[in-house]
Amino acid sequence: MPPELSETPTVPDHAAPDRTVTDGAAEDGATPDGAAAPAPKGRPRSEAVSQAILEAALDLIAEHENTTDVSVEAIAERSGVSKASIYRRWSSKEEIIAAAMECIKAPLPAEMPRTSLRDDLVHLGHSMVRTYGERDTKVLRCMMVAMKDPEYKRHHDRLVERRRRFVRDTLAYWAERGQVRPDLDLHLAVAMIVSPMLTIYVYGHYAELQAPDTVEQIVDALVGGIGTALASG
Repeated sequence: MPPELSETPTVPDHAAPDRTVTDGAAEDGATPDGAAAPAPKGRPRSEAVSQAILEAALDLIAEHENTTDVSVEAIAERSGVSKASIYRRWSSKEEIIAAAMECIKAPLPAEMPRTSLRDDLVHLGHSMVRTYGERDTKVLRCMMVAMKDPEYKRHHDRLVERRRRFVRDTLAYWAERGQVRPDLDLHLAVAMIVSPMLTIYVYGHYAELQAPDTVEQIVDALVGGIGTALASG
């Protein structure tokens, strides 16, 4: 097994901080004599460690073409990170896999136009368009099968809810400004907006529908049903 990647004790919100000091080493952030250590330059080492773990998980999923044969031990071996370090970040293999699959998706937009409902939905749709390589395409296929595992689905749904809430909040923003029908079920509307984008651009179905203006066509069809007269202006 390759040498373990170095790390700082930064831990995600869902994990309890591990402040144990082993082998007589001082805690990260301080020198043995108690003086503060200089802040590292560049990307934090803890972020690099987390990314190595997720990349190892993705590689293994693609190689096995399933999640069942992927183990925490194999992820540790591939990433060069100890199991203890992995478990400080994620509580189970299923949580690691959910996080790995989430990280290959396009990130949420940093900001929205907020000029109209249509403009926001078009911007959101284009942010979901992403070209996937062979490895990540295999991983996406495995995601659908992995959803049969209740433990994986629980972690997947928790992560995906953040994305759904982002779309829901966008709709609510325009509902307050009269551009969304007041009787609209926002949860249903989120599914109506996100599902076509995922089907065409993420899962690769209906490839013949992929065109430069496909996002605009989808949004215009949706706004015609969920919007008001103000939304098309």
